[in-house]
Amino acid sequence: MRERTKSIFNHGGDNEIVVEGNSEIFGGVDLQVNAITTMLGSLDFKFAHDHVGYEYADKAFTKILDSLGGALKAEIAEYPDGMSNIEFVQYYLNFMLEEDNKKVK
Repeated sequence: MRERTKSIFNHGGDNEIVVEGNSEIFGGVDLQVNAITTMLGSLDFKFAHDHVGYEYADKAFTKILDSLGGALKAEIAEYPDGMSNIEFVQYYLNFMLEEDNKKVK
């Protein structure tokens, strides 16, 4: 059952993101995932390249991966101790690729 959902994200008063639409999952998680993937897909660092340099994109993607790793750690109960968030992203991807390979065989 689809229901109208609205999520508001505020980053310390610096900006506000509103995600609103019909959701099939309680809490609008599907809408949030769609919004995140749309935002990532629309990143354009051309202006930053021209004014700050190419390293800005590297820093931005590193920050995104770090946030993703933190979110993954919060959702997954068991993972090796001492991993940084970015190392955990790599660990998670390797695990998922191994699982996919097992399904293919």
